[in-house]
Amino acid sequence: MKLSFPHLVGLLVVFLSTSNLVAQTPIVIGQEYTLESQILQEHRKIQIYLPKTYTDSTLTPQHYPVVYLLDSESNFNYLTAYIEKLSKYPYPSIPEMIVVGIVNTNRTRDLTPTVRNENVMTAEQKAKIKGESGGNDLFFQFLEQEVKPFVQQEFRTNAYAILLGHSFGGITALNNLLNYTSMFQAYIVHDPSIWWDDTYILQSYRANATKDFQHRKLFLTQVGDSENKGHLEDHYSAIQAFNTYLTQHQPKHLTYRFQQYEGENHGTIPMKGNLDGLRYIFEDYPLNFKAIQHDPALVRTTFKRLSESLHFEFQPNEAYLRYIISYYAKQKNIALVDYFIAYCLELYPTSSIRQDMQSNI
Repeated sequence: MKLSFPHLVGLLVVFLSTSNLVAQTPIVIGQEYTLESQILQEHRKIQIYLPKTYTDSTLTPQHYPVVYLLDSESNFNYLTAYIEKLSKYPYPSIPEMIVVGIVNTNRTRDLTPTVRNENVMTAEQKAKIKGESGGNDLFFQFLEQEVKPFVQQEFRTNAYAILLGHSFGGITALNNLLNYTSMFQAYIVHDPSIWWDDTYILQSYRANATKDFQHRKLFLTQVGDSENKGHLEDHYSAIQAFNTYLTQHQPKHLTYRFQQYEGENHGTIPMKGNLDGLRYIFEDYPLNFKAIQHDPALVRTTFKRLSESLHFEFQPNEAYLRYIISYYAKQKNIALVDYFIAYCLELYPTSSIRQDMQSNI
C-alpha cells in the first residue's frame, strides 16, 4: 500500500513525538463505587473525589467537608476541578472538600417530590416526562441511611455537608431543605423545576411560613430574562415567584442569595452557578495572604468569623499552615515561623512540623 506524503509526515511526527516518552502516570480524578441499596432495591453508583492532601502522609489526618452532587454523570469532572482550583494555596476561596457524586438510574423517579399530575402539565411536559415519579422521600432515605454512612465510614469527613442540585435536582434540594433540614448545612440550587405539580415546592414553603431553617445557607440561580419565552415561561415565572417569596418573607435562620445569569440557558447555568455558589457558601473563607506578616492573628480571626457565620467550627488545615510557615521561613521571618508552628501544634499536637522545619534548616 502506498502512503501519500502527508501520511508519511504524520507517521514521522507520531514516531518522533512518542519515541522519547517513558511510562506515563494516569491523571485520576476520582473513584467510582457501587452500593447495593436495600432501600431502593437496586445497585447505585457513586463517584468520589478526594482532595490532594487526603493521602499526604506528612500531615496529621485531616477531616473534610463534603459536597453531595446530584446528576453526577453530568457534573463530576468540572465540579471537582473547580473545587481543586478554588481551594489551592496561597489564596484559597473555599476549603478542600470531598465530592460525593450520585449517578442516576431513574432520574424522574428519584428527583421529584410528588407523583406527576397530568392535569397541571402542558402537552410538552406530558410528552417529555414519562415513567415513575414522586420518589424524593425514598431517595432521601437512601442518602441518609446508606450513602452518608458509607461515606462517613470509609472517608475522613467532618459534619459539614452541601447538597447541590439542578433542575429536578434543584427541587429535590429545596424539598430536602424544607423537610429534611438537618441532613445538610448548605444548598446550591440551579434553575429548579418549581413548576412541578402546580408549583408544589413553592406552596409547601408558603404552608410552612414559620419554619426554622436552623442556620442553613441557600444559593439559588436562574437563567436570564431572554430565556423567558415559549414553553419555558412556566419554568421561569415559578422560580421568580419562589425568589419573591423568600426575599419578602425572609424565612427564619435561612441565609439566602439569588443570582440570575443572562446569556446562560437551562443546560449551561450550573457551570457559572457552581463557581459562584461555592464562593458564596464560603464567602468568609478568603483572607489576604500577604497581610499575615502585619497581622499574624488574621488566620485565627478569619476562621473564627467563618465558623460564626456558618454555625460550624472550621479551622485551617495543616497543609495551609505548613504553606504559611514555609513561605515565611524563606523570607527569614523567624518570629512568624515560630508563631505559626505554635498555632499548628495547638490545632494538630501530633504534627511533625517542628522537626520537619529543623531538618530543612
